Amino acid sequence: MYRPYVSEIRTAHLKAQQAEKSGMYHVAVQQYLICLEKSECRQDCQCVNYFAQQLSTCYRSMGFLDKANFYAGLARLD
Repeated sequence: MYRPYVSEIRTAHLKAQQAEKSGMYHVAVQQYLICLEKSECRQDCQCVNYFAQQLSTCYRSMGFLDKANFYAGLARLD
């Protein structure tokens, strides 16, 4: 079974943060989705929750409230 390296997640996270600071939310969402997927592969619930929260924040900033609420709900699941 493939387990992504933490460095892969960290790289995508840094790209997402930079994109978010620049207001490029579509790029931030793309990178946070990568982080979320890789965190799920690692079965790291804490990271999954964190990246779901980040996605919720980005989608809320973009005005996509349904998607924001979906990821906010995902972040609350344990």
